[in-house]
Amino acid sequence: MNVDIATPLSTSGRFIVDARGRRVRLAGVNWYGASEDFGLPAGLDRTNRRTLARNIARHGFTCVRFPFSLWMTEQTAPVPGQYLAANRDLIGSTPLQVYDACVRALTDEGLIVIPNCHLLSCGWCCSDNDGNGLWYNEGWPAGKFTAIWQEIAARYKSNGLVAAMDIKNEPRQATVGGRVLTPTWGTGDDTDFAAMYTTVGNLIHEVNPHLLIICEGLKYAGDLTGVARHPVRLERADKVVYSMHDYSWFHPKGQSQASYIEEMTKAGGYLLGGGPGGPRGPDGSDGSDGVAPVWIGEFGNDTGSLANFGLDPTSQVGNADNGVWWNNIKAWITEADLDWCWWALNPTHAKGINPGTGQLLYDWGDREPYGLLTSDWRGAGNPVVMKLLKSMIRPRTGPGVDSAPLASR
Repeated sequence: MNVDIATPLSTSGRFIVDARGRRVRLAGVNWYGASEDFGLPAGLDRTNRRTLARNIARHGFTCVRFPFSLWMTEQTAPVPGQYLAANRDLIGSTPLQVYDACVRALTDEGLIVIPNCHLLSCGWCCSDNDGNGLWYNEGWPAGKFTAIWQEIAARYKSNGLVAAMDIKNEPRQATVGGRVLTPTWGTGDDTDFAAMYTTVGNLIHEVNPHLLIICEGLKYAGDLTGVARHPVRLERADKVVYSMHDYSWFHPKGQSQASYIEEMTKAGGYLLGGGPGGPRGPDGSDGSDGVAPVWIGEFGNDTGSLANFGLDPTSQVGNADNGVWWNNIKAWITEADLDWCWWALNPTHAKGINPGTGQLLYDWGDREPYGLLTSDWRGAGNPVVMKLLKSMIRPRTGPGVDSAPLASR
């Protein structure tokens, strides 16, 4: 067990720190499935949850982002037993009870667990037509969203390593009541994510004041420019973390590294600060000492070819572009010493439909090309990719890093 991380966590300028004031770098993996059709994390038919947790920790990752849906939390019927073949002690459990058991297995290995409301209804995320881009829709009122978050906070209050809550995945347009609504930031209307994060964050803190509140940017978590003028101001000011997501298709093909870093700095990296001569925000400010931490809560690439990482020549369409993007984001993460979370741990899918259209997008057991593990969920699917990620875990800067680097094991 990792005994170095002393909870609760908080923020100090641009860094996340533990109870002793030492930097904790959130460098981890997404383990998905609980937000999908069965409300069940994928892989439990192939490996025991404790073995999986041990392997994640053994590779040196510090956290697991663990998506769920509001729908999952309210299911009272047992999950189908065949999907728990390697965890037979959980047969007969509801989706939330399975989620509980997985959270416990992860934190027992010293891993920080970050629940994330990935969807309101169940299915595969994300698209403009899935009806889940806001924190409410016809089936799930805003009050239900808030109440379930308070229930989640209460459920894990005694487990200090459930240390942060990622409030809403990838804000994007949604059709609600026949109206197409686009997320806003700081407008004060019923699509204002900054206001929602403030309200929900403060209500979560009424239940557990120790939790970090992770606030994803607009445009599929790609845009934090609104924070410059309208930061999320919680009553517990040292608990706000901002989150971006990034994939190759967010960017033009063949983008230069300088252009990529400039783009990402303007979109959210400016919050990390840098002082005079450092990165500038959209309002021209330099955020001298850093406004808040920025966590890349999702980024990923097809692990099946090293050409996607710029390590092999290729003639396959797309590989070269993926390689350019990878070298760009790796340079930015390294240069800015960012926190991050790879999408995904999973080598195989859960079953997931588009909740807006009902179209089946993935069936249980389908290959996940971005996954880190072998199809049996036990080994590294591409050891070179795993080594690349492991080389990015240890922080270079921050309180206590020189004397006690937390990410080393």
